[in-house]
Amino acid sequence: MEKRLIILLLFLSVFPETFSHPVHVSVVNLTLNEKTLKLSLNTFVDDWETAYFHYYGKKISLKEPAHLQGDWFRDYLEASLKVSEGKKGDVIQFTIDTVYFDELSMHIELSSKLKQNPKTLYIYNAILTDIFADQTNLLIYSSGNREKGIKFDFHRKEEVLNLR
Repeated sequence: MEKRLIILLLFLSVFPETFSHPVHVSVVNLTLNEKTLKLSLNTFVDDWETAYFHYYGKKISLKEPAHLQGDWFRDYLEASLKVSEGKKGDVIQFTIDTVYFDELSMHIELSSKLKQNPKTLYIYNAILTDIFADQTNLLIYSSGNREKGIKFDFHRKEEVLNLR
């Protein structure tokens, strides 16, 4: 028994990346406050690195700033997470305010100034659902005293949120 335990511990110390986290999840906080829309996205950094490897066949570390500067990151984010004023409205353009890392997590904060307070928001959230079949994307919308939670996944990628 001790011999098996030693072999298992040795294997885990030599190949730690073999056992990544068991869930694929993102959490988006979307806040509307006086014509300012703020978006905060929290994911696992290694999921994004897996996505890059999937598309480009190359391993990278997103903690190196050069890999966050490339078009692929912005293009993938814009293609997989869209917010517009109604389903047929123009996609709201967000500015990436900050990206920071906390051990295994990656936090992305974005913002946008709106011309007027919208009556509805169309949200498309397919972050990493093209990479992981079990990916779950949770979104929490808040404005004033109102909050609403929405769960997105491989099957459900869009929602129209009535704000009034």
